Amino acid sequence: MPQDVDFHIPFPSRRSPDFERARADHLSWPRALGLIGTEAAAERHSRGGYADLAARFYPSATGADLDLGVDLMSWFFLFDDLFDGPRGEDPQETRKLTDAVAAALDGPLPTSAPPIAHGFADVWRRTCQGMSAAWRARSARHWRNYFSGYVDEAVSRHLNTPYDSAGHYLAMRRQTIGVQPTVDLAERTCHCEVPQRVFDSAVLFAMLQIAIDTNLILNDIASLEKEEARGELNNMVFILMREHGWTRGRSIAHMQDGVRTRLEQFLLLEACLPKVYDTFELTARERESAEKYRMDGLRSVIRGSYDWHRSSGRYAADYAIAASYQGYLEELGSTL
Repeated sequence: MPQDVDFHIPFPSRRSPDFERARADHLSWPRALGLIGTEAAAERHSRGGYADLAARFYPSATGADLDLGVDLMSWFFLFDDLFDGPRGEDPQETRKLTDAVAAALDGPLPTSAPPIAHGFADVWRRTCQGMSAAWRARSARHWRNYFSGYVDEAVSRHLNTPYDSAGHYLAMRRQTIGVQPTVDLAERTCHCEVPQRVFDSAVLFAMLQIAIDTNLILNDIASLEKEEARGELNNMVFILMREHGWTRGRSIAHMQDGVRTRLEQFLLLEACLPKVYDTFELTARERESAEKYRMDGLRSVIRGSYDWHRSSGRYAADYAIAASYQGYLEELGSTL
């Protein structure tokens, strides 16, 4: 994230005390699956700081729980990179790959499935351990929404019809930013489940939407130079400029104001949670689960995203430009 674009996040920075151990071994999993095949690819992946991201998203997780978070973050970005080339402009090819990956939600994959699908299947299997059938069904729905969002993006690129309003763009990006499955995993790493009746409440729903919107705004600011370099038009900065005729600076300032307003609302909603717990007559254990979700799910995914975007090498100007990046895509694509 450009250092001159600041966002005041009213939550303290946190990171798992097991971070260094997890970082030291974080390449073993994608290497074992064949998702990283060369030292150049390993170096590029390491620059992303995905172990750091997981340690910030799941600050109370240690051991195998943190490893699961790290592997999910590695998978997320390896998967996302597959759509930066021609596949991301071809709706049929996009659907073919997302369907192959999403099939892991329904049962075992055939051995012929691509490595990126087997990687997701492994993460999904570990994610489901110890979780109820209702939770697994809820999380699976969120994953399906995430995958379908990639097809929507591909249709926009294929038709060369970039989003013409921030509202339409937000509706799509709320799926592909992947925050919902990320926050779902916080319940798994904390070994807790938010009662469904509370999860469906207007208060918690609004808090989750704020976490999602904040993440996608932070991501669009961080990736602005990278996306501009490859001609991407679907970034909120560019959309605001087209929609309102604003300068880049005014568009960014508008996004900063939007984050500040959302987080002020988040704090007000937090203050309502005790009343929500009383209304739904939560037991002491259910209250504890809901509080873990608030602290180690919603708050940490907001603050963790901000801290990671400011330190990750993924959004450096030279990370995804021209020949070196095309070579990486060809290597990654060959694993399909």
